[in-house]
Amino acid sequence: MKRLTYIILPVLLAGWFLAGQTSCKKVLELESKETPSSNKFWKNQGDALAGLLGGYSLLRDALTDENRYYVYGDVPANTFRITYYSDYSIHQIRDGSFDGVYYGYLENLQNWTKFYKAIAQANLLIMKIPGIPEMTFNSGYKDYFLGEAYFLRAFNYFYISRVWGDVPLVLTAVEDVEEAQNYGREKQEVVLAKCLEDLDSAISLLPQMPLGSGDRGVRATKASALALQAHIYAWMKDYTKCEEVTRDLVANPGSYGLTFITDSAEYAKMSIGRSTEGIFEININYEQNESSTDGIGQKTLYAPYLATREPGSDPEKVPWLVLGETLNKIYDNPDDLRRKMWIYEDPIGPDMLMLRKYASVFYRDGDERKDPRYSNNIIINRLSDVILLRAEALYMNGDEPGARLLVNMTRNRARIGDLDPSITGDDFLLELVYERQRELFAEGHAFWDLLRTGKITEFNSIFNGAMEQGTTTYGRNYWPIPRVLFKDNLLMKQTPYWNGRL
Repeated sequence: MKRLTYIILPVLLAGWFLAGQTSCKKVLELESKETPSSNKFWKNQGDALAGLLGGYSLLRDALTDENRYYVYGDVPANTFRITYYSDYSIHQIRDGSFDGVYYGYLENLQNWTKFYKAIAQANLLIMKIPGIPEMTFNSGYKDYFLGEAYFLRAFNYFYISRVWGDVPLVLTAVEDVEEAQNYGREKQEVVLAKCLEDLDSAISLLPQMPLGSGDRGVRATKASALALQAHIYAWMKDYTKCEEVTRDLVANPGSYGLTFITDSAEYAKMSIGRSTEGIFEININYEQNESSTDGIGQKTLYAPYLATREPGSDPEKVPWLVLGETLNKIYDNPDDLRRKMWIYEDPIGPDMLMLRKYASVFYRDGDERKDPRYSNNIIINRLSDVILLRAEALYMNGDEPGARLLVNMTRNRARIGDLDPSITGDDFLLELVYERQRELFAEGHAFWDLLRTGKITEFNSIFNGAMEQGTTTYGRNYWPIPRVLFKDNLLMKQTPYWNGRL
C-alpha cells in the first residue's frame, strides 16, 4: 500500500493526548516513558486505564467539538429554528448545504480527523492490553478494559459511517511514522461488518454493569454494546438481527429501567446523566471538572437559565430556538409531559420556543452569573431508545401488535395514553417514527431515524430520496470531506454526491 500523510497526525496525537506533550518534536519521540504508545508504558492495570480513559476523552472531544453530535443528528431534521442572523453556518446545514464554506466552521465539520484520533487510541488499546500481564489487573478488569476498547472502535466507525458514508478503515496501531500507510475509503457495508465483529468481541468481554460504582452510563457495558449493535442492524435494514439483539435488553433490563415521570425536576435528571435508563453517555459533569463552556446549552438557553442572554422580543438573540412547525407536528397532544418539561413557550411570542432539556448550568463567578458552565451529559443511548428501536424492528418483521405494546409503553409514561387502535400499517409506522421524535427530542437521533425509516421528507424535503439509489439526491445526506484530506493521498476520493460540487 502507498504512503499516507493525513492519517499520521491523528494516530500520533492519540499518544500525545495522554502524555500532555505540546511540541511536534515530543510527538515524534515515540519511546518517551510518558507516551502510551511506548512499550515502556503498557505494563499494568493503571497504564491500561490511563489509555482507556484517553480513548473516552478523544471521543468526547470529537462529539463536543462545535456541538457536532447535535449538528449532525438534529439540525438537518429541522429540530431547531435557525435563521441567517442567529447562526448562518448552521442555517446552511439545515438547508442541506454541507459544502458551505462561508465560514471555516463548516469546513471544520467536514473533517473527520478528531474521530480518527479516537480510533487510533482504540487500535492502540486493542493491540497493547492483551500483552499486559494478567496478574497486574484486578479480577475481571483486563477483559473489561479490552471490551471497552472494542466498543469504542465500533462506536467511532459506526458514527462516522453515518456522517460520511464510505470511510477509511484503519485497524492497526501505528506507532512510527514509517509504519503509516495510505488508505482510501472502504465501502460502508465493510466498515459496518467490522463494527459488528468488534461488538461481538466486546459483548463477550464486557460486564453487565460497570465495575466501578461511579461509572454508570459513562463506561461501556454489555447493554451499551447491544444497543449499538441494534442501531447498526437497523441502519443496515437487518431488522431480524435488530429484533434479536434487543430482545433480552427490553424483556429483562436488569438494573436499567424507565425513569418514572412524576414532575419536571425528577425527569430532568435523565438529561443531566446517569439516570436509571442511561445505557451509554458522554460525561460532561461540572462537579468532575468536565463541564463545557460552549455546549448545547449555550446555543439553546436564555434567561432565567442563561443569565447573560435576555432575548426580549428578538428571537435572533438565541442561536437555536425550537422550530414551532416541527414541535407542533410531533407533539400533537397538548398534555404530553415531554413537551411541557423540555420546551419553554415564552408568552412574548410563538417564536420564543426554548429547549430547556439541557439546562444544567453552573456559574463559575457566582452571583455575577457571567461565566456559565454547562453540565449535561450527551445521552447516546437510553432504555426508551432501545424499546422504540425494538418496536421498529418488530413492525418491520410483521409484528405490529408487539410493536404497538412498546410504543404505548413510552406514550403512557408521557401521559398521552395508548395509540388509537385504528391507526395501522404505514400510518402506524409514521406514528412510531413520531414517537421516537417525541421521546428522543434533541438527543442526536432525529436525522438518522428519519433517513433510516424513509420519513425524512416529513421534516426536511431537501433530503427526499437521499437514501434511494438512482435519485438525483442520492447520497446528499453524507458529508463531503475537505480538500486538506486529499493532500499527498492519491487514494482518497470525495464523497460521491459532492464530487464536482465543491
